Amino acid sequence: MTAIYKLPPALPAHLRFRSRPVHARKIRAVIPTYKDWEGLRVTLDSLLNLKTPPARISVANDNPDDFVPEWLKDYPVQLVNYPGNCGPAEARNRAFGFTGELGDFAHIWSVAAAIKHRKGIPSYWRSGHVEPLTYDDKNPEPREFRWNSELDWVYFTDCGCTHSPDLFLEFEKAWGECGDCCVAISGPITGSGEGPINDYMTHQGVLNPPLEQNIHGVHIPQAIITANALVAALPFAFLGGFNTEFKEAAGEDLDIGIRLRQLGVIAWAPQAIAAHRFDESESDFYKRFRRYGRGNRRLELMHNLPCLRARPFKPDQDHKPDHHRLAKIACEAMQAGYDEAVNVKERGVLRVLSDDPV
Repeated sequence: MTAIYKLPPALPAHLRFRSRPVHARKIRAVIPTYKDWEGLRVTLDSLLNLKTPPARISVANDNPDDFVPEWLKDYPVQLVNYPGNCGPAEARNRAFGFTGELGDFAHIWSVAAAIKHRKGIPSYWRSGHVEPLTYDDKNPEPREFRWNSELDWVYFTDCGCTHSPDLFLEFEKAWGECGDCCVAISGPITGSGEGPINDYMTHQGVLNPPLEQNIHGVHIPQAIITANALVAALPFAFLGGFNTEFKEAAGEDLDIGIRLRQLGVIAWAPQAIAAHRFDESESDFYKRFRRYGRGNRRLELMHNLPCLRARPFKPDQDHKPDHHRLAKIACEAMQAGYDEAVNVKERGVLRVLSDDPV
């Protein structure tokens, strides 16, 4: 009997990428910090205590002041300083290595392309150059890009996170199961500590990416969440990293996930768990979800998505009254944030935003 199967959606024909294997001992970690040095210490201690610690750790100091704690000198980290308070998207890009300068090649490209194709700089050059991304710099329109570093994969996480000891080994396993079509790997994020808010974040899977079924019936992520995501460095650099139009920690990770899926599959590593610290404060909880609502609206407009305004939902844990109450607060906060980000002047107007197909 012939097996019944379905073909997956096709990727854009003008882009092709196949990743190198994940090696647990050859992973670079990137952490942004803004007014949370003690949370950074928690994350650093956790990463350095993994069975296979990161080969390199880069910390983006997104603080607007010059203060750096003395204890940080005792940690094997690369501290990236710049005029801070630019938001997590900019911070992660800076720590990754984007210079913020387009350079001579981008100028040549923009002029040549404007003459030949009447279009501007490709989107993956708008965030600036990153040194290991190599190409034929004599060609105004290079067709092949390579990553000149042994660290092919970069791990994104946040301050105040702890991680399962086998984290990177689980990512290595997930790549092997997914194959070289893998462009990123996402893992679960739970709440850490006691209290109803951390319990809610864990059991409702708030910070887990949306899932879909692949051709084998396995659920895989449609995006990444930056508290716990491994991303192939080459496509991340090619795409220009996180979109710095997202000034808050909301939507920038879903956006890069959507763009990464132009180049491959985002795999799911269910045992690669990161525990995120959430304040047991309903005021902080409300502010967090209001921020998520604003991010959803920006994401919706950026990718021309259907309405992402939150709708009331019934929590999974029916026997926990706290979950019902927090779900109501979360929905109301996200609706308020979404409505806050709506610009009514944009309605009734059709704009041509770009003729750049990349």
